[in-house]
Amino acid sequence: MIPQRYLEEWKTQAPWPANAQVEQDLIITRALVEIFSDDLLKNALAFRGGTALHKLYLQPQARYSEDIDLVQINSEPINPILKQIRERLSFLGTKRTVKQHIHNNTIIYRFDTSTQPIINMRLKIEINTREHFHVLGLKQIPYIVENGWFSAECMLTGYELEELLGTKLRALYQRRKGRDLFDLYWALRNQQVDIEKLIHCYKTYMQSSVDKPPTQKQFLINMAEKMTDHEFLDDIHIILKPGIEYTNEDAWEVVRREIIEKI
Repeated sequence: MIPQRYLEEWKTQAPWPANAQVEQDLIITRALVEIFSDDLLKNALAFRGGTALHKLYLQPQARYSEDIDLVQINSEPINPILKQIRERLSFLGTKRTVKQHIHNNTIIYRFDTSTQPIINMRLKIEINTREHFHVLGLKQIPYIVENGWFSAECMLTGYELEELLGTKLRALYQRRKGRDLFDLYWALRNQQVDIEKLIHCYKTYMQSSVDKPPTQKQFLINMAEKMTDHEFLDDIHIILKPGIEYTNEDAWEVVRREIIEKI
């Protein structure tokens, strides 16, 4: 799909060890521009999740990310949005898998890499169709792609940093992925974060998803268990950029002290 010379060029933006990862990152980047260059889609969807955090606020990317997480801004029929995404992502072909559930829709495209060894990769786009709200307001964020294969710019519909981190904090409690801990730690170390706003966003999102939000004590117990779980601890190391020094223990100490103890 993408000539080798353009993948080599993109390695300055995505310095991952495998060419397949570099190609996937460039495809994700183009897909974002295609989606948010469309009038219908940019008014219907907002960009959230780890990929949003690293591509918009934590450049250069410190870890690999393979999915696009979107949120449906308004409660409205999803099928016109799915149809328009198909149109905008026609460069990936027309074959895709769409899984529709009550609270989310998942679109999966599959493609073979351009370089040897040929690997079947995927682009997963997940649309949250339940949380039609935002806490700190949506914002338009300029996004530019410069590559010999594809160059363009657009305004992405996204969230304030603290709102992205608030949803990350919720994810840290609810799932067993060490990347959530890393993302919070990396943001605290590389950005000016308003902790009060972050916690406010976290509480708002947590209250929307569970009947009884966890107490600080419950959060600490939850993390004590995860810090002995190899699945949780090993998650980040396979996607971390080479050369970055990081330990889960140091990260948890920072996140616990700067965020959790203030909940």
